[in-house]
Amino acid sequence: MDGGDDNNYWIPRTLDAPRLFFMWEADSAVIFITWCILGAVMGGLGLVFGFFIGWASARGYAQLKEEGGKGLILKILFWFTPSEWASKRNPSHIREHVGN
Repeated sequence: MDGGDDNNYWIPRTLDAPRLFFMWEADSAVIFITWCILGAVMGGLGLVFGFFIGWASARGYAQLKEEGGKGLILKILFWFTPSEWASKRNPSHIREHVGN
């Protein structure tokens, strides 16, 4: 043995803890960094534009991931397509109250 500190390891808080990139979750950080790089490539005010778009995209992705995203496409189709496509019985402004 080298006589060093044997307690030099990291235990995640939970078993299913996501990978982190500094203090952010890795997948959200990649979205933010990608937009920042694309903005920097555009030049001028592109870096500022990329920063804000990246921030908004990362936040939106984090919220979507928090919900679980289960059935998301069906939810989008239900609420944002014409009424006759999703539900023959109820128009979109009544669907929330009826629960269909």
